[in-house]
Amino acid sequence: MRVERAGCSGRDGLLVALAAHATIASPLDQLDVDWIASAAARIGDGDLLRETAGVVFTFNTVNRIADARRVQLEYRFLRELKPIKGWLERRLASLTSLAYDLSYQHQPRRSSAEMLDRLGGLFGRLGAPVMPDLFPWLSGSPAVLEGILEMIEVNFTSAGVRLDLLKEALGIAVGSRGMAGSGLRTMVDQWLSRASLPDSTTLGTLASLPGPPSGTDLVTACRRYAWRVANAAYTITDEQIHHLSALGLSDAELFDLTLATSVFTALAIVEPIGAAVATIPSTAA
Repeated sequence: MRVERAGCSGRDGLLVALAAHATIASPLDQLDVDWIASAAARIGDGDLLRETAGVVFTFNTVNRIADARRVQLEYRFLRELKPIKGWLERRLASLTSLAYDLSYQHQPRRSSAEMLDRLGGLFGRLGAPVMPDLFPWLSGSPAVLEGILEMIEVNFTSAGVRLDLLKEALGIAVGSRGMAGSGLRTMVDQWLSRASLPDSTTLGTLASLPGPPSGTDLVTACRRYAWRVANAAYTITDEQIHHLSALGLSDAELFDLTLATSVFTALAIVEPIGAAVATIPSTAA
């Protein structure tokens, strides 16, 4: 097995394989779901699996932003927040440190109950009264939940991009990468419905239609951009970025759109881990 040849075996190897499989195989079919459940049962540690989901979330989010916006990732510089070349890199560095620095043991500043209340209030204002099961499961690891909460709050409370474009990007993210029966997709579809926007399935179809990567209007161009961030961020071209700029989207608005898409793509990728292993007890218990 490639993981074992790379020097990982036993539980370490299973954790690496689980992280890679969740990322690459999404959206998962039943065979993938069964494999994740089997691997999680063999690992047998709910706390460790939550922390693994946090790492998978972080790298899926950060790497998508970096690929889409042509940021050269230097993880040591990001951790140490040394001066780097542009505002985009500085913004990404601040978000990375805001979430959590993987080089030390992060101590959450809030209780899990407080963080779930904040998320519930935010989601409710957007139009979804029921929180997906993913977040209560992640609350067993407050450090992971706090990182995710802060990224979501920063995006929704300070985003300059139009709210309809932001919501559509979230729909495309969870619609194209979410598992069957996804609670995230149900929530985002409620947000879309409240704003009289197409549901996530329809948006995913519209965004992935054959044709040029950018549409002639801003809505279509943003949909296609969000689909590429969610599914193949490394294929985004400078021409596509310039086209969005020509349609009136500023660099800051494009970053907000990229962040929203990346965060909810990463949440959709880790959701099956939570669904498969929610019954595994924590070591503390």
